[in-house]
Parts: sequence; structure tokens; C-alpha cells
Amino acid sequence: MRYDHDTKPVHPTPVRDGPSPGMGVQLARFGLHLAQMCVVMCVSMALLGLVTAGASRLLGFDDPRQGAPILSAAIVTATLSLSMVVWMRFMTMDWRPTLEMVAATVVAGTVMILGYLTGLVPSRELSPGVCGLACVAMVAVMVPRFGMYASHTGRHGHGA
Repeated sequence: MRYDHDTKPVHPTPVRDGPSPGMGVQLARFGLHLAQMCVVMCVSMALLGLVTAGASRLLGFDDPRQGAPILSAAIVTATLSLSMVVWMRFMTMDWRPTLEMVAATVVAGTVMILGYLTGLVPSRELSPGVCGLACVAMVAVMVPRFGMYASHTGRHGHGA
């Protein structure tokens, strides 16, 4: 006796809800995520600048970036790192990508401080350089997770 049986796979491939967005749309979303994070860092730097300027005047310092460049760069690095944690957790990002962004910022700060200590980075460029290099480092961290940062949703908890 012959039995007819179903030859379909036991676990069918899930079907997407709609067509996959084109590369242009994905690049735009990726760029938007990067721009949001850079804006958050720039706003935090502007606020830090206002607080630092006021505090330095009260304490009698002219320009802390010149008087204490390494300390200033370390404070910039900590401010950028904290702003990334706050922003990414607000955007419901998992801890792993959040900590990757913080690590990128810490590495940028460390590289700039080492550059200053070896004479490659002038003191006036140290603190602004941390911010600029941190934005570049963020791109390097984001590229391997392109799909997550190019997604359309604000909830990225699934991307860890």
C-alpha cells in the first residue's frame, strides 16, 4: 500500500511582512542613526562647555583646555560616553551595542591623549579631537551591525 505524504519542510521559512527596503533607504536610516548620535554628543559637549566655562571663571582659570588638557580630554571622553549610554538606552538599544559605542568613545579619547603626550596633538586640538575621532570611531563600530542601525524601528533590543 502506498502512502501519500507531505514533502514540505517541518519549519517553513518565515515570510516577511513586506518587501525589503532598498539599499538607499537602508543607507538613509543608517545615516540618520549616526546623525542622531553625533547630535547627542554635540549637545552634551555644548552643555559641558557652558558648565566648564562658568566653573573655570568662578575658580579663576582662563581656559581649562589649555591649563589642564589631559583632564579636559578625560572629562570630554566621560561626557561623550555617558551621553551615548543615556541616548542608546533611551532608544531601547541592548547593552552590547551601547557598550560598543562607549568603547569607541573611550578609545578615541585614549588615542587623542596619547597623541598629545607624544607631541602629535597640540593642546588646543585635544578636546575637540576627542569628539571628532569619537564620531569616526562610531562609524567603525556601526558598520558591522549595519542591519541593526539601518532598520526602520526605534526598538533595537533584538540586535545584540
